[in-house]
Amino acid sequence: MREPDMPGNRRTPLRRAAALAVGFAALVAWSLVPGPVAAVASGGPCALRRAEVRHSEGVGSWNPAYPRPLGDVHAVLIFLSFPDHVPALTPRQLTADHFPATSDFFARASYGRFRLHPHPVGRWLRMPAPSTAYGIHRDWLPELRARYVHDALATAARAVDFRRYRVVYVIADPDAPGVDADATKVLNLDDPVRVRGAVIRHLVTVFEHHPPDRDVLAHETNHIFDLPDLYYRPPQDSPTAAWDTRVGDWDVMGSQFGLAPELFAWHKWKYGWLGPGQVRCVDHPGTSRTLLRPVETPGGTKLVVVRTGASTALAMEARAARGNDVTTCSEGVLLYEVRTDVESGEGPIRVLDGHPRTGACAGLSVYPPLADAPLTAGQSYTYRFGAAGHTAVRVTVAGRPGAWTVTTAER
Repeated sequence: MREPDMPGNRRTPLRRAAALAVGFAALVAWSLVPGPVAAVASGGPCALRRAEVRHSEGVGSWNPAYPRPLGDVHAVLIFLSFPDHVPALTPRQLTADHFPATSDFFARASYGRFRLHPHPVGRWLRMPAPSTAYGIHRDWLPELRARYVHDALATAARAVDFRRYRVVYVIADPDAPGVDADATKVLNLDDPVRVRGAVIRHLVTVFEHHPPDRDVLAHETNHIFDLPDLYYRPPQDSPTAAWDTRVGDWDVMGSQFGLAPELFAWHKWKYGWLGPGQVRCVDHPGTSRTLLRPVETPGGTKLVVVRTGASTALAMEARAARGNDVTTCSEGVLLYEVRTDVESGEGPIRVLDGHPRTGACAGLSVYPPLADAPLTAGQSYTYRFGAAGHTAVRVTVAGRPGAWTVTTAER
């Protein structure tokens, strides 16, 4: 539930030209009886366990079915043509559509802890059937999709030693008549495919037009590492398009078109990109104080977590117009709720709107009502949870850009 309080009805404006020169500072307090705040790394009372849902947001342990984005990871880019079309583009041109942009996105997001190295096959590999034979579509039939994957890997096996790569991108001729750009997606295979000694469990099938959607490969690559879709896909018979209402522009897993595509600090914690002391857990009454640095820059504490249930938490982080978020619509302290028992595409994270009566960046934002969600000086938010919403946490922000003071108290 949302119950925002906004003294003076102050709003966060667009800040593109004037990115902050210093980090955000936040003081977090839970005002009942004095007690310390706990620093957590991979475990701790706020590290919610993974649930048995697809791409659970749990951070208590890593799902061994997925590779982890740490250190040097090598990816192969395979380019497929079809008998019914002569490609107008070269593999080099299509590689440039996605790299180095995708590698740079991850280098910035991970503070250099994850380095994605692309290895493009420098020629077109011809599929055995025309592009129209595979029924390529966003929700294409499983048997046709399986045929496409089988033919693609069999075709590539003559040119690629898959044992060298942890990430596989299968890129189709975007101008072939049977190719649908909306079909780009990750395939996480329940039954791994074996190709000349290699076991392939994950691959990205790319059908993007040229030039492609912004940040699309960063979005899809995160699925290989077990991140969920943060958009909410409404039922097919729903009259309302609700795709971006959960997180709006915040986090590339919500939309590859977002103005603030940096990964949530929660996802950085899940990946292992945050070290000891960079996550603070408030799991009991008391007073705690934390200096919170923006998620877009290295160093400092990135995340404050208030556990609200067995599978739920309230998260707080600072966002700034830097790095992957240089085009953000607003800056400040962003609040969101996390649920580990909600699967990909059903809204496992929900950004809390600090300004529900206003929006921002119409025409640019994927969901303007959430574009001004962060809180700034003089603003507060009351978050209710528990049985019938009887428990509440009030978050109040004071200070100025570069020195936000956040007070968290149980009401």
